[in-house]
Amino acid sequence: MNHQRPQIVHVALGSNEGDRDAHLQRAVDRLAQVPGVQVRRVSSVRETAFVGDGPAQGPYRNAVVELACSLPPHALFACCKQIEAEAGRQLPAPRNHPRPLDIDIVFFGDDVVDTRDLVIPHLRWHERDFVRQPLVELGVDVAAKRRWSGPEVIEAPEAMSARSLQWRTGGCVIGIVPTMGSLHAGHRRLMEIARAECDRVIATIFVNPLQFGPKEDFTAYPRDLAGDLAVCRQAGVDAVFAPSVAQMYEPAFCSHVAVGAAAEGLEGAVRPGHFAGVATVVARLFAIAQPTRGYFGEKDAQQLAVIRRMTRDLGFPIRIVPCATVREPDGLAMSSRNAYLGAADRAASTVLARALRSAREAFRRGERDRDRLLQRARTIIANEPRAGLDYLELRSEEDLAELPPGPIASGRMLVAARFIDGVRPVRLLDNLSLDGADEA
Repeated sequence: MNHQRPQIVHVALGSNEGDRDAHLQRAVDRLAQVPGVQVRRVSSVRETAFVGDGPAQGPYRNAVVELACSLPPHALFACCKQIEAEAGRQLPAPRNHPRPLDIDIVFFGDDVVDTRDLVIPHLRWHERDFVRQPLVELGVDVAAKRRWSGPEVIEAPEAMSARSLQWRTGGCVIGIVPTMGSLHAGHRRLMEIARAECDRVIATIFVNPLQFGPKEDFTAYPRDLAGDLAVCRQAGVDAVFAPSVAQMYEPAFCSHVAVGAAAEGLEGAVRPGHFAGVATVVARLFAIAQPTRGYFGEKDAQQLAVIRRMTRDLGFPIRIVPCATVREPDGLAMSSRNAYLGAADRAASTVLARALRSAREAFRRGERDRDRLLQRARTIIANEPRAGLDYLELRSEEDLAELPPGPIASGRMLVAARFIDGVRPVRLLDNLSLDGADEA
């Protein structure tokens, strides 16, 4: 927006290449030449060691400039980028590398800007003494200034849609990681992948009643929002969408997503209606958050196939990104259910990964017969008395269609088994591609 009256703006300057003080002074002089910009005050210059995870580099000279600015934020941002380029900075610049000049807009009056290229207030201003101390020197009440603490917790679907619209309008690629909470390192890995590939990341925490069967205890599902937020914070998530059941499904809610062949057999046979509930909630999350990409773990391979099919069929312009299964050091696939395993069952649970890996090793050595590969894995599981096998199947890699007996060119082996020694019976799922490297 265009401001009718000048805004008080604070800009941080830094340089650690060439004649550093000359670069800072030239930046101040060039800012003063920009139409609509008046330099009011400049802090003293400080020398500080490099902060960040980039390559080893020399110390910075830093200062903060106070401006009166009648330009819109993005117009001033463009001027700052031009001044950096004039100083010899190569743009776009690698993150946390040495630079002759760095100009960051810290505050723009009380404006909040959250776009792909520009975030105001600056995300980490309060963590940096070389910014905070010059601000205090210039008389800024830093205690009253906004800090991005992240992640933002959003409960209302309308608020989530509005935030997503703001990001999309600002040119952001948005990644979403749907979860039911009780987060572990596997979830965190999904978020970290999304963080590396997207401009903004949404994690959803919603225990979905539609995917619980009549004999499954919805109320007993573990819930730990504070712990989940800590995981999201560590992974760099921007927003956590954590609605209530009433907010997701109003009393008159009656639209459900039917699922086809991808949901048949395997978990679909053991848990009738489960995947219809999964598809319905994911479709609703996609409609509310309108992400660019959705991140799902390959551990739940049938769920991934259902979501891929639903996304194509309903025309969501969303790229589904499969992410490798994250495992414990002993091979057990990470799952929220693992916490309920008793000590003996926890030790026995590694049999699933051992069986799958044995079949994959046989495949890599040249075994191609479907039934012999299955029998190899089945024998290993049968030798573990604590594991009650629900199913062990070898399906096609892409859509999990059934493979006929005889030689196969590739495939994914899927297993589910029950362990009953813990707080309550636990069903564990696992799967492995015979010709892929699908483990993190």
